[in-house]
Amino acid sequence: MLKDPFKLEKLAAQTWCRPGETLLFRIGPRWGHIAFDIGGRRGAPHEHGGRIPLESATVPEWPLPTEAVAAGHYHGDEWVHDPSIWVWAHAPNPTAVAVGCADGLAAGTADAWLVLSNHRLAVVMSSSTAKTAEQGGEPQSGGWLSRAKSIAKDAQALVQSDAESLLTLWEAPSTVIHHFDALPMGREVEPAWFGKIAFQDGSMVLIRMDSKVGAESVVTAGNGLFTR
Repeated sequence: MLKDPFKLEKLAAQTWCRPGETLLFRIGPRWGHIAFDIGGRRGAPHEHGGRIPLESATVPEWPLPTEAVAAGHYHGDEWVHDPSIWVWAHAPNPTAVAVGCADGLAAGTADAWLVLSNHRLAVVMSSSTAKTAEQGGEPQSGGWLSRAKSIAKDAQALVQSDAESLLTLWEAPSTVIHHFDALPMGREVEPAWFGKIAFQDGSMVLIRMDSKVGAESVVTAGNGLFTR
């Protein structure tokens, strides 16, 4: 499992970034479940359902979400107070960008990292933990589902190499991002800080940060992305 953020940055520079591409932000590895509100259907944990052809072999030992959050029986941002939730994905429909991002994070389990460069937003993991996912059917043509299949096909060739590298589980161009910021959430005196990635299609992903200081790194990355 790739846990060291500095090693992640080094691998990104060596094996993942394209010419002229630099990392602006990274968070990981993933340490909790993904809650979802997709097309009015809510719950946790989110599963990728075979839509990502490559996944991590790691099986995390995380506590399950509370019954209320698992069933989607909560009001507003009450889900924030369930410590097992790391990400919350909201989307008007299953083809939205946030769902693709959530699928990538789900496939990567405890090995998934979310990274932002000046060119793209992506979910990556180390090649040493990858395996091929069982497929229940062919992905739809077009959009991020087809890109995920193409990415995973290329990644499987890299898995055969002895050299450590980063594999992309999902990616989208940075132009899909409408807003990249941080915000305090919850109903306690001390708020829980989340990174907010809002997409042009009206979907969004919220990621739990370890502190307000961590949240400030999201703001810095957002400033770097939109002022380039």
